[in-house]
Amino acid sequence: MGNALGKLMDKELQAVIPEYYAYLERNIEYILKKVPPFFQKLITEHGLPSALDLTYDMTRLYTPPWFDEELQGLAAGSGVPYNMLRQLNLLPELLQASCTVLGAWGESTIASTLLHLRALDWDDKAPLANYATVTVYHPNASYEGYTENFHKYYRQENYKSHAFANFGYLGLIGSLGAYSEASIGLGEKVWITKEQDITTRFGNPWTYVLRDVVQFADSIDTALTMLVNAHRTCSIHLGLGSYERNASVHSDENVGFRGIEYSAKEFNVFNWEDMYVRPHHPILKDVIYWDKHVQPSNFPCLGSLLVDHYGRINAPTIIRNITSLSETGNALNLILDYGENAAYLAYSAPNDPQGPLEAFNRVHTRLDMAKLFAEPAPK
Repeated sequence: MGNALGKLMDKELQAVIPEYYAYLERNIEYILKKVPPFFQKLITEHGLPSALDLTYDMTRLYTPPWFDEELQGLAAGSGVPYNMLRQLNLLPELLQASCTVLGAWGESTIASTLLHLRALDWDDKAPLANYATVTVYHPNASYEGYTENFHKYYRQENYKSHAFANFGYLGLIGSLGAYSEASIGLGEKVWITKEQDITTRFGNPWTYVLRDVVQFADSIDTALTMLVNAHRTCSIHLGLGSYERNASVHSDENVGFRGIEYSAKEFNVFNWEDMYVRPHHPILKDVIYWDKHVQPSNFPCLGSLLVDHYGRINAPTIIRNITSLSETGNALNLILDYGENAAYLAYSAPNDPQGPLEAFNRVHTRLDMAKLFAEPAPK
């Protein structure tokens, strides 16, 4: 994999990779504030690429081989050096974004089916924003890398491979937000905790784990099993959604959504009933959410907006009355409507002189995911 995409987008990849690296160098002071002291010293003395190369050395034994093979294919097809693509894909291991996670279904929504918000609060002015992509994968389930290695990384003998979509940026092959033909969706936000001993740098990068879960899981249970069995690294919050599309009767039982605290040494799963209670984080039936602030959050905005629109939530409501007012999703605002099998999304636009910069303020595009997944697989 990777070669065809590299050939298709060779000019764009040759433009964005050096442009983005130059941008990171200009903003190195910001990066230094976001990384642990050891990496601060390494970056100061040897540069950001050295820190990313060390991250690769620490994660490569825990990373399934199909990711490296795809990066090599992407490099061969585009002419961009492999090491630069590899470094780019490990940047999320160093710098996790703020973000908002929301799952709403049942009594909280108009149509009762699942709505899943993945609002990415990252750098909305970065050059990557000019190369936003939705990449639809049609993996070859018989690929020997899966058959020979899947159990090694996720401790499961059986797996099913599904077509899936990555919502992200050109050159990034891991998942910042993703959704599959099996109606499994995932998105993250950083989990800032004082318990530093719950994380490690030795494991499978979280963007790769999320992508594998979306590709191979077909239920909440299989997704959770993969997440539990993975060699986890950073501390992040996850929103995990599923929808049983082929059920004969549709009810709340067909919908699954879990909030997850994910790290190397802790793995905590929440449904709407056992989310922690705070003055500005009310418990709402059939709603799981974390706002973009450090958790548990004392900011009232998101909780109050969900209370105001409870029972009337749909994708347009989230776009017009929730993310825009709480100002979350500045880089990517993605709403997955599992009942419609559709994605509503907008990216930031730093080069658009006419419209707003932030994704949450921009016009959103609706994608029919069923049609995208039904496209014939490349030969």
